[in-house]
Amino acid sequence: MMIDYTILGKKIKYYRKLKKLTQEQLAEELDLSLGFISQVERGVTKMSLDTLIDLCDSLGCSVGDILEHAQVGFKNKSTNDFLTLYEQLPQRDQTLFYHMLKAYVDHST
Repeated sequence: MMIDYTILGKKIKYYRKLKKLTQEQLAEELDLSLGFISQVERGVTKMSLDTLIDLCDSLGCSVGDILEHAQVGFKNKSTNDFLTLYEQLPQRDQTLFYHMLKAYVDHST
């Protein structure tokens, strides 16, 4: 099981905005840097479990609320390996590869 940190970050941003907090206010409340909060919300960086729990306490939500839909399961190792390689591509190439793969699948069926 893997975590989609982009989805996780979007959920954190949603709950932060729901509480009408800025990133700076949340960072100050948690004694974290503004840059760290920004990176977490963009899915660029990971955080410790302790930080996630503290963050949820500050946002008034549960860890389950944040993790909901962020967990991604894989059927086998080759799927995981494929995703790892795909994520190493620049965004432009990911988009191109996606459209090529979709066209292949559409043509094959």
